[in-house]
Amino acid sequence: MISIIKKKNINNNFIIDNNTKSVGKKFLNLNKESIAFLGPLYSYSHLATLTYINNFFFKKKIINVSCQNFSEIFFCIKQGLIKLAIVPIYNNITGVVKEVFDLLKINSIYLHVRKVFELPIKHCLVSNKKIFLNKIKKIYSHSEPFKQCNFFIRQNPSWELKSCSSTSFAMKIIKNYSSEEIAAIGNEKAAIFYKLYILKKNISNKKNNKTTFLVLKKN
Repeated sequence: MISIIKKKNINNNFIIDNNTKSVGKKFLNLNKESIAFLGPLYSYSHLATLTYINNFFFKKKIINVSCQNFSEIFFCIKQGLIKLAIVPIYNNITGVVKEVFDLLKINSIYLHVRKVFELPIKHCLVSNKKIFLNKIKKIYSHSEPFKQCNFFIRQNPSWELKSCSSTSFAMKIIKNYSSEEIAAIGNEKAAIFYKLYILKKNISNKKNNKTTFLVLKKN
């Protein structure tokens, strides 16, 4: 399973899906396909899930299950609460996603990799309204985008970085506040969905930023 982090060969398009559910609900029909991913709607893991559905489950209803963290994802698939899980394993800027890699090693006896594919990552800086960058005091995002955008972040050393469970959760946080001193890093689709203002696009260290995702299935 360790060798799969080197496989990077698919570039797909996105679709919109409205069947996302919370893992805490008891409605899941295990006779249907269900896929767990990290974060609220329009996290990068959610976009990867939509990409996978669009390419491999054409005209088939799939239940999308949002999880709060990677540990919850692995628990759900290990316990048979969901059929599949989609997780990031490797980024071409920052390397292996350590938390996922460690969980894979722990749970390798229970799981196998069904598919490996890449997703283009295009980070942008967003806020509730149009503001000057020097007015920002705090930036919210997942820890991985902070590393992938550190060249841009270093240009603003006064910013305080606040790590969240996912990029889309970061956007939900700033959406709930009217402060002009906070912003978030995530993708453009999430910014549009949460009705946030895009301050700056393409802030990754590399223009061709990509993340490799795994589709996991229980043995």
